[in-house]
Amino acid sequence: MEPAPECAALYSPERLTALRRSGLGSESDPEMERFAAWVRRALSTPIALVTLVQPDRQVFPGMAGLTGPAAIARWTPLTHSFCQYVVTSGQSLVIADARMDPRLGDNLAIPDLGVIAYAGMPLTDGHGRVLGALCAIDSEPRQWTAEEIVALGEIARSCSTELRLRLARYDTSTETVRRAEADSVQRRAHLRGQMLLRASQSFTDTSTVPDVRARIDELLGGELAPSYVETVLRDRKGRLHSLPADARSPAGAGDPDDAVDIDPTVDQRLTTTLRVRTPAAIAIREQRVVHYGNQDDLAASHPAEAAEAMRRRGVHTVVAAPVPGRDAPAGAILLGWDRPDAVETADLLTIATIAGYAGQALERARELHHRTSVAHEMQNAMLTVLPDIDGLTMAARYIPADARLNVGGDWYDATVMTHPGRPDVPMVGVTVGDIVGHDLPAVTLMGQTRSMLRQAAWDHSGRPPSTVLSAFETANHELRLGAAGTAVLAYIHRTADGRWLLRWTNAGHPPPILIHPDGSTELLTDHDALFGFDFTIGQERADHERVVEPGSTLLLHTDGLVDGPGLDVDTATDTLLATIEQVSPGTPDDIVDAVMATLSDPTHDDAVALAIHFDARPQRVASDAVAPPWERAPTPR
Repeated sequence: MEPAPECAALYSPERLTALRRSGLGSESDPEMERFAAWVRRALSTPIALVTLVQPDRQVFPGMAGLTGPAAIARWTPLTHSFCQYVVTSGQSLVIADARMDPRLGDNLAIPDLGVIAYAGMPLTDGHGRVLGALCAIDSEPRQWTAEEIVALGEIARSCSTELRLRLARYDTSTETVRRAEADSVQRRAHLRGQMLLRASQSFTDTSTVPDVRARIDELLGGELAPSYVETVLRDRKGRLHSLPADARSPAGAGDPDDAVDIDPTVDQRLTTTLRVRTPAAIAIREQRVVHYGNQDDLAASHPAEAAEAMRRRGVHTVVAAPVPGRDAPAGAILLGWDRPDAVETADLLTIATIAGYAGQALERARELHHRTSVAHEMQNAMLTVLPDIDGLTMAARYIPADARLNVGGDWYDATVMTHPGRPDVPMVGVTVGDIVGHDLPAVTLMGQTRSMLRQAAWDHSGRPPSTVLSAFETANHELRLGAAGTAVLAYIHRTADGRWLLRWTNAGHPPPILIHPDGSTELLTDHDALFGFDFTIGQERADHERVVEPGSTLLLHTDGLVDGPGLDVDTATDTLLATIEQVSPGTPDDIVDAVMATLSDPTHDDAVALAIHFDARPQRVASDAVAPPWERAPTPR
C-alpha cells in the first residue's frame, strides 16, 4: 500500500539512503552533541535534540537535557515524535503549547516526555531533502521570540552543513582523501598567509634581542606548532650563542654583536663556532634553509653529538633557517618537531621569510643599541662628577623618562668656584634644572644650558645667583637658543665663623628641601617665574639665603618626583617628605636612593635628585679678606 501523500517524504529512497550514508544513528556523536548543547545554551531551554527521522522511529545522535528511558535508548517511536512533521512538511515547526494544537494534542510525547513547547528547524542534505530536525523543547508553554527562532535557524544551518560534509565524505574513499587534502592545503595556505602578514607587522615595534626573540616564538610557535624553538646568534668572532625560548639577555646584550654576554643561565654547552656541523651552523655558513625530515636524515649529515642533542629533546623533524644580517648572517632560527615529516616545502618558505623579517629587526636592534650607547655616553658626559669638598658629602641620581635612550632634559651640576674675596675658601656652585621635553633635542638644550650657567657664574664671580641666572636668560634670548624650563642656582660656602651659608635663586623649580639634623624637613618655597619665556625677560629675580645648621642635608630635585598624570603635586610632595623623614638620619646616598625608589616603572618624566650633607663639625675660616656685599651679615633662621 502506498504511503499517505503527507508521509511520502518519510519513505523517500533518496532520503533513507542519505540517512544511512550519514553514519549517524542512536549512538552519541560529538559534533551533534555540540549542536544540541549550543541550542540549549542559546535559547535557554531545558532540552535540545538533533533528531534524524527514520521510517519507524526518530533517533538522537545529539541531545542535551533529555532524561529517562528515552535518553538512555536515544530514540523514540514516531508516536512520540514532533520532528516527523518537520520532515513531512519540509518547514520549521514552532508550537507554544502542543496540547492546544490539533495535530499534536494526542501525541504521546506530551504525557510521556513532557513536551509542551516545541521549536524545530529542518536539517537538510545537499539536495534539500529533510533528514531530521534540530529542536528546542520546553516542558511549559512558551512564546518563542523572533530572535530565538533566528538563532535556532542559524544553528540548524551549521548542523546541516556538517551533515552535508559527512555525506560528501561517504561518496568514495578516494574523494574523501582528495577533499581532506584539498581542505588541508587550503587551510595551511591560509594560515601561512596570515602568518606572513602578521610577521610583516609584528617586528615593527621590536628594539631589542628579547623583543625579536619573543616575536619569533609568537609567530612560529602557533600554526606550525614546533615542539622546540631556539634562536642562535652569531657574534663578531663567528661564535654561535644559543638563546632558547625562555632565555632573556641582560641589559648589555641588546645588540646582537654582544651576544657573547647572553645570560649565563642559558645552556652555554651549545655555544660553538661556525666550523662545526650543526644544523644552525650549516644554515649560517651556507646561507640556506636546512631541513631534515627524520632522525636518520639528521644523523647521516651531522656528528653524533648534534644528532644526540636533538634526540634528547625528542625532536624528529629539524629545520634551521639563516637570519640575514647586513654583511653576513646574524644567526639562525632552529626549529624541531616531535614527529617525522612535520613540515612541507611551503612551510620552509614561510620559515625563511619570517627569518628574513627577524634579520631586519635584529639590524634595527643593532642600530638602536648603537644610538642608545652614544646617547648614554653623551648623557653621562653632561652629568657632573660631584666634587670632593671638605665638610660636604654629595650624592646624585638621574633616571630618564625614555629608558631606551637613557637621556632626558633634566640635569644637576656642582662645580668648585673661586670665593670672591676669599681665594682660600672653596665655594660650590650648584644647579638643578629641567628643560622642557625628555628627548635628544632636550638633552642638547640641557647641555648648552648647563654649560652657559657655568660660564655665567665664572663671568660674574662675586655676583649673586640671580645675576648669573639673568645673564644666562639674556644670552638664551639673544642667541635664540630656545631653552625653557625651571632651575635652582645656589652657592654654598663657609662663612668666616666656620658655618655654612646657602644662597640661591629659584626659577619656577620645585622647592629645595632642607632636612634638619633631627630628620624633620622644611620646604624652601621662595621662587620666581620659569626661564626661557618672553614674559620673563627683564624680570628681576630674587636671591634667598640661609645659614645652614651643621648636620643638615639639602635635597634638590626635579618635578619628575612629584608631578605626573593622576598626581596631585601637594600630595606627592607630602609623600616625598614622608619618604625622606623615614630614611633620616641617613647619608646622601640613602636619601637619593629612597626618593628615586618612589618612581613608577616606567617613569612618566625625567627625574633628578641631588643631596648635599653639611658636616656637623664647624670649622672657622681664617681669612682677613672682606666678604662680598651679597653675603655680608647673613640672617640666621
